[in-house]
Amino acid sequence: MTFSYYLPTKILFGFGALKGLREEVENLGAGKALLVTDKVMEKTGIVSKVSAHLDGLGYDTFDDVEPEPRVEVAEAVARKVRSSPYDLVLGLGGGSSLDMAKLAAGLATNEGEVRSFVGTGLLRRKALPTIMLPTTAGTGAELTVTSMVTVEGHKRWINSPVLMPTVALVDPELTMTMPQSVTAATGLDALCHNTEAYLSASANVITDSAALEGVRLIVDNLEKAYTNGSERPSREAMSLGALLGGIALAARMVYGHSVGYTVGTRFNLPHGVSCGIPLPYIISNYALACAPKMRRIAEAYGVDGGEDPVALGVAIGEKARRLVSKLRLPTTLKELGVKESELSTLADECIKLYHRPNSPVVFDEKSMAHFYRMMWNGELAPRRE
Repeated sequence: MTFSYYLPTKILFGFGALKGLREEVENLGAGKALLVTDKVMEKTGIVSKVSAHLDGLGYDTFDDVEPEPRVEVAEAVARKVRSSPYDLVLGLGGGSSLDMAKLAAGLATNEGEVRSFVGTGLLRRKALPTIMLPTTAGTGAELTVTSMVTVEGHKRWINSPVLMPTVALVDPELTMTMPQSVTAATGLDALCHNTEAYLSASANVITDSAALEGVRLIVDNLEKAYTNGSERPSREAMSLGALLGGIALAARMVYGHSVGYTVGTRFNLPHGVSCGIPLPYIISNYALACAPKMRRIAEAYGVDGGEDPVALGVAIGEKARRLVSKLRLPTTLKELGVKESELSTLADECIKLYHRPNSPVVFDEKSMAHFYRMMWNGELAPRRE
């Protein structure tokens, strides 16, 4: 067994963790900080709650982050962070705000247009220190080296080790005001992260351990948090499940996220919703390739489907699909509104733009088109060769 794992981020977790913010800022010796967030955080009072711990410390606010941010938003935050001698960036909000905060920290020290850094390893100079404060549970962005931007209608990622956050301050209290729709979408995103990471050919013992516990926590608590958002134990469990998903993300995603990218921008969907649709079908179609691992993920999902890996995959997929349905979200591409005539175009885009070399299942144009048809029809059982 050989693997590498990189996690230099300091993690503060639990109700009341926000109280440690000031100490972390002071430990980093920050003279002037930039707080990157969105206007919803202002309206809900979360910015005020956070700023109470920054009293007397110099900071400015950039609050123009939008969901699934376009490259133009990234360019705006770049102009902001380059306009003053900041020495710390704070990210407050969901995955979009955290991604823009990480990117701001990287762009402060790396000159160039945002588009020039799309890809892997193109941001090379050390970024400003960052503190991430997630308000959803969630994207796991507080523990990743990735920032997502939308360029000309397509999702693009900027990956670099310099984007890894300095501190992840995860206080479930900040998630208590999430509306049902956001609880559902971000919770599904966390479930997809843990599940896809576990099925990845790049998985290792660390990511598997995190992913399995993350799956268990989310499957046991997402519906509870969705139904009763004031229930603190379920909110805490969801925050932890999302955090573990961030750890598991080091194994990289498989084609569930790729499918999500192809439909997300077309239908203006929250990221978790677009990735939640293919999740059940990914599980069932990866079962044979991941046969030795299916028993453990079945246990995490609370499923007993026998010894046959494909039967297990279908049973887990059915459990995942029931959960998506309980969250009042679409479970098929047809239900989403995808036309049958669009399936081949989407499949082609998935292969060409969002290839996954770490996928244990190899897709070509024909097999991907068949997979899209399965998701359109709601067929979980894969073809056996």
